[in-house]
Amino acid sequence: MGNFENNISLEFDRFNNNSADSWISSHRADTFGKFKSLGVPKLTDEDWRFTNLADFSSKSYSLNNKASDIFDKRLIPEILKDIDGHFIILVNGKLVEYSSDNFQVHDLSKMLQEDECSFKNLIKGSFSDKNQDFSFFLNSAFLDRGCFIEIDSSINVEKPIVILNFFDSNAEMSLVNHRNIISISTSSSVKIIEYSFAVNDIDYFSNKSTFFYLNDNSKVEHLSIDDGSKNSNIFSNIKIMQGRDSNFTTDTILIGGKLFRNNVHPILNGEGSNSNVLGLYLSKDSQLMDNYMFVEHAKAHCDSRQLYKGLLNDDSKGVFHGRILVHNEAQKTDAKQTNRNLLLSNTAQVDTKPQLEIYADDVKCTHGATTGQIDKEALYYLRARGINEDLARIMMIRSFTEEVLEFISDDILLGLHKKVVERWFVESNLISGD
Repeated sequence: MGNFENNISLEFDRFNNNSADSWISSHRADTFGKFKSLGVPKLTDEDWRFTNLADFSSKSYSLNNKASDIFDKRLIPEILKDIDGHFIILVNGKLVEYSSDNFQVHDLSKMLQEDECSFKNLIKGSFSDKNQDFSFFLNSAFLDRGCFIEIDSSINVEKPIVILNFFDSNAEMSLVNHRNIISISTSSSVKIIEYSFAVNDIDYFSNKSTFFYLNDNSKVEHLSIDDGSKNSNIFSNIKIMQGRDSNFTTDTILIGGKLFRNNVHPILNGEGSNSNVLGLYLSKDSQLMDNYMFVEHAKAHCDSRQLYKGLLNDDSKGVFHGRILVHNEAQKTDAKQTNRNLLLSNTAQVDTKPQLEIYADDVKCTHGATTGQIDKEALYYLRARGINEDLARIMMIRSFTEEVLEFISDDILLGLHKKVVERWFVESNLISGD
């Protein structure tokens, strides 16, 4: 057992012993037991065979017990300041400020003290046990911080809800554990932006999860941008439970983190539901970005699309492991999985593993993956038409990244996506910031 596991066991004993004998205390103990049973994955674990966690395992993170009750709004990133939305702000996972309109926002730590059955079911979850992940169980074991958003039936939340996850200097060398839960009732719709960022280049372990519960005929568009510290270890679980005729689109942009594990798991649990799982991992220097997509078709007549693209520079590494599971009652499934990677240097590398697991006999499922550098023939074609080489390269890179925008309909999310990618181009010296 490494430093991380030894230290986190001591941290859990202190954390859970201070809580009352309650349903949440029992739930924490149960999930910590599952974490201990799994342990920190090794390269021999199939779902982690491309990602070495030896450096992470050697660290002794302490549970973050410090969280400010205020947030300096001058710290809001410039690209978000023009957005007319409902802002929900968390500092080191703790809810400190929010605005709302025709929906409700609750402090998760307060909700956990209540004995309300429907909320308990959301926490304990009806998610599939087909995706066993140590960071998810760890998130449940230390569950205390975060927010709970409720949207009642037949509500259209017109302005986007912007959730800011901010990590300040108090997060240094600590485990920051939080969960955001969004429950969308029947025939309602909402747009969610999650933006995670940190002060300076501090070293912390962010273990965060976002749960979406979509009831029948509901619709969600979700944009998640993680621009955390380049010295941090970030583990993210996005879990989605979809009801009949629901529509869910998630677009993830990974920028921060020394090590990033991005786990997205939608369950299409109602007939006629649709799920689009999109993403860009933008890595440079020596970053490692590991993406594990698990789309689970549980009911018939459902469609899903996975489109993940990696843009990798310097000595960075990307991983894509995409899995589609079609249960035996999920007839008439239409699922497609695509992973494409563009290497901007000779030392960047990608490992990709598409996977189909099908138990129904009337389905349409495809997968594909490509990895390469900029096409020299296409570059020559553009230069032959009077476009200089630098401009031709960035035109091709932009075209590569913008394919995921096809599935995004909201103008605000589209605009923010483009701004984030353009900023990364500037920071990576691919284009001038003038």
